[in-house]
Amino acid sequence: MRNGLNITGVSESVHEYRDNPEEAVSDFRVVTPLPAPGEDVAVSRTLALRDGTYRIARDFTLRHRLTLDGGSGDPTPAESMLAAVAACVLTTKINGFTSRGVSLNSLRTTARARLPLGADGAPAAGAVLDALSWSTDIDCDAPTATLRSINELVGAFSPNHQSALDSSPVEVTVTVRGPGGSEVFPVEWAPVSPAETDGRAVAAEADVVWEDGSESAYTTSLTADGETRTTDPLVVDQAKQMLGIDKGPNSQEILLAALTAEVAGLLRRDPALIPVTGARLYGSGRLDTRGMLNVVREVPSRFHDLRLDLAVDGDPAHGGALAAALGAALSRAVLPATLLARLTVAVEMTRDGRQEVSGLTTLAQTEAVRDEVTRRQLAAQHG
Repeated sequence: MRNGLNITGVSESVHEYRDNPEEAVSDFRVVTPLPAPGEDVAVSRTLALRDGTYRIARDFTLRHRLTLDGGSGDPTPAESMLAAVAACVLTTKINGFTSRGVSLNSLRTTARARLPLGADGAPAAGAVLDALSWSTDIDCDAPTATLRSINELVGAFSPNHQSALDSSPVEVTVTVRGPGGSEVFPVEWAPVSPAETDGRAVAAEADVVWEDGSESAYTTSLTADGETRTTDPLVVDQAKQMLGIDKGPNSQEILLAALTAEVAGLLRRDPALIPVTGARLYGSGRLDTRGMLNVVREVPSRFHDLRLDLAVDGDPAHGGALAAALGAALSRAVLPATLLARLTVAVEMTRDGRQEVSGLTTLAQTEAVRDEVTRRQLAAQHG
């Protein structure tokens, strides 16, 4: 046991994943009922996750305010996306340092980005989070070479960071449940071309502080016109079956909740929803440990297989209109556009106020890291 984690069984799991690949797959799900017109908050709930052949209960609530100047103290979806990136990076680092036998005294990761604004002062339709970066401050006795090595590996194997670097499409459907059964309608969408803006943006930030094991606390903030609005601390953690203590949602669930909340907030205003009831937006995504541990090089290390499904009760005759409405909402959303883009992310690590790592990460760079890890693994296997 080190840093509150017991990872002695991980090496044994690698062999099991090679022989039983279905055990390596974890599927996460959240559901967000569409807010009523005029409501300022979207409330998401995590659903049971499938970890290999096991079903794990997950029942956490995540709230998001749907306007930048809303009255609630909840984070906006953009803030939560940054929290999902920062928390995933931090958790991956904890696992990396623990596997190297390094005891941590403290660790925190902060993610930042600019959220472009449209002429109406709301997030610009189809815009991408700009100038995405994360920085880590660490207190430990590891040599600088170890810090740099772990940071490089985190860039390649932190699933949410990889989702920002790589193009992560979102597959979308509408499911209409009528008296005669359910009918599924595919949704076509693409981000709209951002309109010309005057360069206005708000600065978004998420700060994640390690507590123990896989548990961390995070706060988020938005800064506009010199004023900063900060949320109260929230908890991020893993399920017990995934080395956590089950105190809060994990970073993938936070990302899914942010994604569904933003799209639900945009969709609720569409008149095509009038003839349906019980509208709720499901979000899902997959982690494959074979990619995260580089057991199989072809498997992505990022959070992938992202899906949204709008489930409604009503007449399937409205399915086409609902699919068009959902596609229009997605085309205006910031988070789907950000996930679809391939970003360059600035990274930094400091210790005792001294910069140990600084630079830019790209998909090509992290793919090269995975290639080198694969080469070393194959060399070790063949003696």
